[in-house]
Amino acid sequence: MQGYELDLAAYQVIFREGDPSEDLYYLKSGKVMVCTITGTQVKAISRIGSGEFIGELSFFDGHPRSSYVVTLEKCKIFQIPKKEISSDLPKWFNEVGNALTKKIRLLDQVIQESNLRKSNSEENKPLTIEEQRKIYSVLTN
Repeated sequence: MQGYELDLAAYQVIFREGDPSEDLYYLKSGKVMVCTITGTQVKAISRIGSGEFIGELSFFDGHPRSSYVVTLEKCKIFQIPKKEISSDLPKWFNEVGNALTKKIRLLDQVIQESNLRKSNSEENKPLTIEEQRKIYSVLTN
């Protein structure tokens, strides 16, 4: 499989909300945060640790990125460009991925519109003012 290994320091942006991209990322080590920005407020959606994939929705449906992803510590990430592996993927795999992605995006929209939230777990706990400032600075520069 084609791909690229990335070594990233803490507080580096992997991708930004609205970025066009179909690449899939595998977090080999470290921790990242998925977040959004409203005005100057940074809201943590999730914290992701090693062994997880990042960017799978855009990988399947080609839509722009729906959130920001920033490293929280030193990370090793394997970037998998869709254009380089698409010929290796069976057609049914992409069809299943597209169907699941459509359902997930719909459910995400319902959750946002209904103002439903998970309980404050470690993965989505609110950021302190200092953390918000630091991440806002990283994401807007």
